[in-house]
Amino acid sequence: MDSKIPPPLTATQIGALLDTYLEPVLSTRRTSEEPTRGLLPLGHSDQVFCLDWTNIISKSNAEMAFQFVSKAPLAIKLMGAEGTRQWLLEAMDVYDREGLYPGSSTLGRIEEFAREYRLNNITVRLEDVRHILEIFVRGLSGRELTIQPGPRAFTDTQNLYLPGKVNRFNEYQLNYTFYKTLTVHLWAQTWFGTFRRPSPDSPHLHEILSEYEDNGRALRLFHLLETFRLNACIERELPGLAREQHGLYPTPKIHDATWQATVQRLQQKDAAVIDSLNATSKLYMLQQPWPDPFPYQGEMSLESARDAVENRLESDRTMLKKSLSDLIESLLNQSQPDEVLQDTDTHELQTVMDEFGDPGLTVDGESIPLPDDLEQLLSSIHQDLDSIPPEWLDMNGNDQHVDSPESGESMSLDTAITPDRENAFLYDEWDFRRQCYRKNWCVLTEHEVNAVYDDFTATTMEKYHHLVSDIKRHFEALRGENKSLKAQSFGDEIDLDAVITARSDMLTGVEMSDRLYSLMRKQERNLAVVFMVDMSGSTKGWINDAERESLLLLCQALEILGDQYAIFGFSGMTRNRCEIYRIKTFDEQYSREIEARISGLRPQDYTRMGVVIRHLSNILNAIEARTRVLITLSDGKPDDYDGYRGEYGIEDTRQALFEVRHRGIHPFCITIDKNAVEYLPRLYGPASYVVIDEVRKLPLKVADIYRKLTT
Repeated sequence: MDSKIPPPLTATQIGALLDTYLEPVLSTRRTSEEPTRGLLPLGHSDQVFCLDWTNIISKSNAEMAFQFVSKAPLAIKLMGAEGTRQWLLEAMDVYDREGLYPGSSTLGRIEEFAREYRLNNITVRLEDVRHILEIFVRGLSGRELTIQPGPRAFTDTQNLYLPGKVNRFNEYQLNYTFYKTLTVHLWAQTWFGTFRRPSPDSPHLHEILSEYEDNGRALRLFHLLETFRLNACIERELPGLAREQHGLYPTPKIHDATWQATVQRLQQKDAAVIDSLNATSKLYMLQQPWPDPFPYQGEMSLESARDAVENRLESDRTMLKKSLSDLIESLLNQSQPDEVLQDTDTHELQTVMDEFGDPGLTVDGESIPLPDDLEQLLSSIHQDLDSIPPEWLDMNGNDQHVDSPESGESMSLDTAITPDRENAFLYDEWDFRRQCYRKNWCVLTEHEVNAVYDDFTATTMEKYHHLVSDIKRHFEALRGENKSLKAQSFGDEIDLDAVITARSDMLTGVEMSDRLYSLMRKQERNLAVVFMVDMSGSTKGWINDAERESLLLLCQALEILGDQYAIFGFSGMTRNRCEIYRIKTFDEQYSREIEARISGLRPQDYTRMGVVIRHLSNILNAIEARTRVLITLSDGKPDDYDGYRGEYGIEDTRQALFEVRHRGIHPFCITIDKNAVEYLPRLYGPASYVVIDEVRKLPLKVADIYRKLTT
C-alpha cells in the first residue's frame, strides 16, 4: 500500500505540544490560542520543524520560544525553513551573548533579516573577489594597481577603490560582472589618459575644473563626457569586456544634435582628455538636459589623483636619473674604443613610442634595448605625461628641478623617501575608523644588529645540552622521513583504499582506474620561513634572554633540516621611525657572525607590527618556495605611544595579516602574553597562535612548535 503524507496537526495536538514547551509563559500570557491558530496554515513538515525548534529553544528560555512560535509562520512565508533556521540561530546567539531583551529584538527584526537573507545568495562581496579582480587588473596594461575597499568607486591612479559589496541585480553572476565593469572603467582612467598632462608644469584637472563657477556641475559633466570616450577606448581595445558591459547597461540613445556631434568626436580613435575638457567648456553653458550618467562610471576624486600623481612623478624622476645613469655606464663598459659611446657628456637621449604605444629609448638616434625596470618606469611616466621633459633625460646635470641634499629642500617622509635615508621604505597603514589606508604613512628602515662576541652561545649550549641532542635527533628523523604516495600506477604495496574505490566504480559501470598502488618516497621539504622577533622595551630581562636562547636552539635545528630561513628583529617609535634589525637574511649562512648578532639583541622601543609584517612579507614573497611561513615571537600586543595602541593597532595588524594570507603566506604567532587570548584569535585565527605560560619554557617549546608547524 502506498505511503501517505501525514495530515497537518490539529489545533488540539498543536496546543498540547505548545502547552508542554511553553507552560511558564503561556500560563500567564495566553488568553487565546493565537500561537495554535498561527501554526495551523503551515504544512505538516513546517509544523514539525517549528515544534522541534520550539522544544529546543524552550530549554534555554520559554519567552524566546514563545516569541519564535508567534513569528514562525511569517518567517516560513518570507524565507522558508532554512532562512527561518538561520534567523533563529542568530537571535539565540544574541540571547546567549547579551540576554533576553536583545535576543527578542533580533527576533522582531524578521523583515530586515529576510531582506538580507534574500540578498545573500546574489550579493558579491569584495573580500571574496578582490584577489581575482587584482589578477584581472594585472593582466591589463599599465602600472601595478591594487584594489582597496572604499565607500565609493574611484581611483587615485595607484589604487582602485571599490564598494564592499554589490547586489544591484538578481543574479550573482551579473553582480560580479558589474564589479568587473567598475574595475575596468577605473583602470581605463589610468591607462587611457584621464589624468594625463602635457608636462609637469601643466595644470591638473582639479585646477582646470575649479575655475568654473559651479565646479561640481562641471566635474559631473566632464566625468560623463570622459566616460563616453573611455567606453569607445574599451570597445576598441577590449571588445569582449565591452560586450559584457553592454549586456548590463546598453548605451543610451542620444537625440540632441549637439550631444550627438560631441559624443561622435569623443568616440574617435585620436580623441584624448583635452577633447573631453573642450566639450565640457562647450556644453557647460548650454541649458540642455544631459544623458543619464552610466551606473558603472563611479566617481572622480581629483584631489586624490593630483596628490598621487605628484608624489609618483617626484619619485619617478629621481629613479629615471639613476636608471639612465646606470644604463649609460653599462653601455660604455660594453662599447669598443672606436664606438660612439665614449663620453657620458656627449650623447643625446630621446624617448620614442612604438606602434603599440610602448616606450623606447634612443641614444644618438640609435635604438637600444631597455631593462625591464626601466621600460616599466618609462611606461609609468607616459601614463602621467604626454612626453618626458627633455631635462629629465639630460645626463649633464642640468635638471635643476630634482631635489638634492645640497639644495636645502627635502621631500616629506609622509610622501617620499628622503635622499639621506636610502634604506627607508614607505608603507600604508590601515585606519579602521575611516575604513581606508593612510597612504605612505609609515617609514621603515633596516639596520644591522650590533654583533656581540661573547660566551653567550657556549653558555646556552651548555645550559641546554640535553635538549640540543634531543632536538637534533628529532629533526634528523624529520629530514629523513618517508612519505607514502597514494593511488599510484605502480608502487611498493597495494593501496587498499584505491582498490575499493576502483571496485565500486567497476560495479557502477565506470571504467576502473589502474592507480592501485602506494609508493614510499622521501619527503622533500620546500619551505621558506621568516622569524619576526619582538625587540620592544617590554622584553627586558628574562624575556630577552629567553628569546635569544630560543633563536640559538632554533638555528641548530634548522641547519639540520636545510630549510630556507631568515631572522629579523623589530621595534621603533612612532610611524616615522619603524625599524627592523637584520639578524640573518636568506642569503647568509649560519655562522659565528649570526651567533654574535643573536647575542647582541637588546630591547629597544615600541611594537608597531603592521608595517613590519608588510615589509617582511615582501621579503618572504621574493623567495622561491612551495610554502612560506611568517612566525612572530612576541611578548605582547601591538603598541606605540603615538596612538597605535589599543584597537587601532590591533586592526592595522589584523589587516596586514589578512594581506599576507592573500599572498599565500601562512602567519603564526608564539607569545608569552597571558592576556593574548583576548586579541590573538582576532589577529591570527583560533589555530594560528600558541601561548606559552612561562618565559623559562620558551626555549624548550619554540623548536618543537616549528617542527609541528612545518610537517
